[in-house]
Amino acid sequence: MSHATDISTLLKWMAADFSNQAQAIENPPFFAHIRVCMRPLPSSFLPGGCLYLEQAYDFMLGQPYRVRVLRFLPQEDHILLENYTFKDQESVIGAAREQQKLTTIEADQLEKMPGCDMTVRWTGHSFIGKVVPGKNCMVVRKGKTSYLDNEFEITNDKLISYDRGRDPETDELLWGSIAGPFEFEKRQRFDHEVLV
Repeated sequence: MSHATDISTLLKWMAADFSNQAQAIENPPFFAHIRVCMRPLPSSFLPGGCLYLEQAYDFMLGQPYRVRVLRFLPQEDHILLENYTFKDQESVIGAAREQQKLTTIEADQLEKMPGCDMTVRWTGHSFIGKVVPGKNCMVVRKGKTSYLDNEFEITNDKLISYDRGRDPETDELLWGSIAGPFEFEKRQRFDHEVLV
């Protein structure tokens, strides 16, 4: 049984190499085969727990389109998830699958993404994370500015993720999940690496 500020369980559930291969095979026009790999960073990295994340198309694992550090901080009745990018992303790519490279990542390589914090709440059987309201997490993609309207749900076995960008003026969907959420299953677990 978990609880509202159980960072250890959340990290253990998220520390994995996820794939939506079954979904991509079933509905290829709407879902590419995506891999999301998250590995724990040492407990001394930053206060709270941290995961290193690489998200890539399955056929381009060496060229991830999203590289982040996720930092988890307990609050009174939920967990705050902070998103960080890297000043030099190229220097860390590959660390999700190379433990030796993962150990070389330093906190001073990070840049916090303003307005991109997420609130993560325990439901009784899963954790659900949503971007803090306010249209403040801005992303430029294909020359257009959008705000992130993302959310996820995680259990011990699955990750369900809505990954969307919306027009700041009209709220129109500019990119992302149009046929429902991405449904990821674990290919490999890294929960034994979580030391929080």
